[in-house]
Amino acid sequence: MMEWINKLEKRFGGLAIENLALYLIGGQVIVFALNYLFQVSVGWFYFNPILFMKGEVWRIVTFLFVPPSAFHELLLPFAWYFFWIISSGLESQWGVFKFNLYIFSGAFLTLISSLLLPYGLYTNNWIALSVLFAFATLYPNWQFMMMLIIPMKIKWLAWFSLALVVLTFLGADWIGRLAILVSLANYAVYFSKDLYRSLYYRNRRIEHQKKAQELANEPFHTCQTCGATDNSNPEREFRYREGKGICSVCLAKEANTEV
Repeated sequence: MMEWINKLEKRFGGLAIENLALYLIGGQVIVFALNYLFQVSVGWFYFNPILFMKGEVWRIVTFLFVPPSAFHELLLPFAWYFFWIISSGLESQWGVFKFNLYIFSGAFLTLISSLLLPYGLYTNNWIALSVLFAFATLYPNWQFMMMLIIPMKIKWLAWFSLALVVLTFLGADWIGRLAILVSLANYAVYFSKDLYRSLYYRNRRIEHQKKAQELANEPFHTCQTCGATDNSNPEREFRYREGKGICSVCLAKEANTEV
């Protein structure tokens, strides 16, 4: 898949928008200002396929500019700053085109998932979540100050967010579950190969550690007479005669028998 993306970049790389995250944040700031200062309802900016088909065509774009609803208005600057930081990290790692494609494919998949549940109102939440997952996959130990107070590694925030997604997934019907999977498919496309490799090497490492532990637990000395080992009877000493081990207890018994 990444080879196909590389081919697309060669043909359409010049169309990519540099610092795309800043434009998205700027649009959200404008929508927030319209709502806060002029009481323009945010509901006009959500995407809904039924309303779109009725002529409200602007919704196919404006849903990207809906401010994150999970944050109090006083916390929105922190949310926007955080999104800009992780988006800039992805753009720096991937390049402008690949980051653009990741965002716009996420937007397209959100539109597709809306067809499964046409009565819902759709925002950019899944897109932002996929950006978080992507950054946490590339930089799991990157640390930030949540609320400028609490130090936290990005992987823990990603795991917490994933837990919420799983709970939402389990509580949804099959159409809702399919919509969730479709919405996050861009992450699967970009990272499926990396996740497979990570899982493969993790399993190999576990097998290697298991074998190493088994070898470490094997006895170094074994008495051929009674079967005692240096693991089962560490207090005993072992001697060898003609390549065969014998413990100190059996040696003592032999000595007493000879007497």
